[in-house]
Amino acid sequence: MGFFSKPFQLEKQALNNISTYRFFIRQLVRINLLAAFKKSFIGWTWLIIMPILTVLVWVLLHGAGIVSPGKTDIPYPAYVLLSTSIWGFFIDIYAQSSTTISGGGRMMVMNKFPGEVLIAEKVVVHLIRFSIPLMLNLLVLLFFGVRFSWHAFLFPISLLPLLLLGLALGQVIAVFRVLTVDIVKIVDEFMKLLMFLTPVVFAPKLEVGWMKGFVDWNPLTYLIGFSRELLTKGQWFETSTYLLVSASCVFLYALSLRFYLRTYPKVLERLINN
Repeated sequence: MGFFSKPFQLEKQALNNISTYRFFIRQLVRINLLAAFKKSFIGWTWLIIMPILTVLVWVLLHGAGIVSPGKTDIPYPAYVLLSTSIWGFFIDIYAQSSTTISGGGRMMVMNKFPGEVLIAEKVVVHLIRFSIPLMLNLLVLLFFGVRFSWHAFLFPISLLPLLLLGLALGQVIAVFRVLTVDIVKIVDEFMKLLMFLTPVVFAPKLEVGWMKGFVDWNPLTYLIGFSRELLTKGQWFETSTYLLVSASCVFLYALSLRFYLRTYPKVLERLINN
């Protein structure tokens, strides 16, 4: 017995639970989507406004000479909008999945449903919320003269490793968010810093000592860069490295899922007792 005992039994049970509770998941998704902007006058329009405001900030910094992003293959505003959207795809699923136990633990106990149900709900809501700014990205790219090839249809599939990586980190932090505050705070702050150490607002080719080394070894460089170039240029970016990193993401997700499924019942007890 142990962490690797009964291979795939926990995962199969998780899939069965998601299938059994699919109606409940749909209801949770509906509630989440309706509640997100319940007290807002413009509601879901914020999903379009916020990316635009982010782009304006970086364009102004670039225009003032404060930020030197390097040479980009598409106009800088379109580059920043697309890159920050792909980054948001990763960081948002991390943020959502990392609060499943602390945010929904009591509901899980009161309604007696398994923890993987909340993970499934977070993923569905995340994909729906991402689809709106994605449409904005496509329109902006067309406006700046980007012409899509058939490779663009592979763009959603190319984001799967980012989704798995975000979930893998989120599921582990979801457990530690209940057990220890210090580790979680360090990880959360590092995730904020990580955006500035990833080619999101600057070109991936750098010539600055330690920064270049970090970018070269940063797996997000290849996950984000591959999806970005696939959509905008119809080309493969560092294909072998991307595939290696993607395989690592699948492996990490499998480990994190097993860790989450084995530990969240005990963590729930601690959450309720506290």
